[in-house]
Amino acid sequence: MVYFGQPMDGSLESRVAVNSDNIEDLQREVARQRDRIHHLESTIHGVRVLTKAVDELQESMPILARRAAKEAVAEARRARHSDVFANLRTYAILISTGVALGALVVGLVLR
Repeated sequence: MVYFGQPMDGSLESRVAVNSDNIEDLQREVARQRDRIHHLESTIHGVRVLTKAVDELQESMPILARRAAKEAVAEARRARHSDVFANLRTYAILISTGVALGALVVGLVLR
C-alpha cells in the first residue's frame, strides 16, 4: 500500500513523520485558501458597493440632468439681465454726460 508516495511498510516513526509533514502542508494550504477566500469576499463586497452606487447614480441621472439644465438656464438669464443692466448703465452715463455737456454749452452761450 502507498500513502502520499511513501510505502506504508516503513517504521511507525517514519509514517508519523510523513503524516506530520502532510498535515503541516495541508494546514499551510488551508491558511492560504482562507486568505484567498477573504480577499475574494472583500472584492465581492467592493463590487456590491460599486454596483449599488452605479444603480443609484442611474436612478438619479435624470433628476441631476434636469437640475443642471435649470441651473444653466437660470445662469444664462442672470447673465443676460446683467448685460442689459450694464448697457442701461452705459446709456445712462452717456445721456448724463450729454446733458452735462449741453448744460455747459448753454451756460457758456448764455453768459
